Amino acid sequence: MKIRLTINSPSVKVQATELIKNLPTDSSHEVLIRARKKSRSADQNALYWYFITIIAGERGETKDAMHYEYKKRFLVHIFERDDPEGYGTTIESVRTVYRAGMKNEALHLEALIISLTSTTKAGVKQFAEYLRDIEQDAVEKGIYIPRREDIYYEAMGITKC
Repeated sequence: MKIRLTINSPSVKVQATELIKNLPTDSSHEVLIRARKKSRSADQNALYWYFITIIAGERGETKDAMHYEYKKRFLVHIFERDDPEGYGTTIESVRTVYRAGMKNEALHLEALIISLTSTTKAGVKQFAEYLRDIEQDAVEKGIYIPRREDIYYEAMGITKC
């Protein structure tokens, strides 16, 4: 039996407690309780693709090309910083291959890593940082992005007064 609950209300907490109390003791069970890492929000996703669509249009690029470019320029570095033992080690290995003179191999590995880097793996704070980086890049390139007030503040983690 495998049951996964996200305790986000008193009723779910009661349900979890009841499940544990009613577990049979004739076999062993594992109970793991940990803080749940929030992934990016629907508002963040909507704002991201809004940004990408406008920037791609202004630059004459496809949305896929902009998505790839921004993952390469910003998201890879966020993940490298926040996961130095996993993601960071992988990135450093590619740099080592490059410095060893195997530049084509390193560039191939880099492209593979960027393609496999998924925005869905970003937490809420990471994704807000990623969005700020993209927005700043657009400003620096003179690309005007009309503000989507309906989702902007929530996506960026800004509390409106």
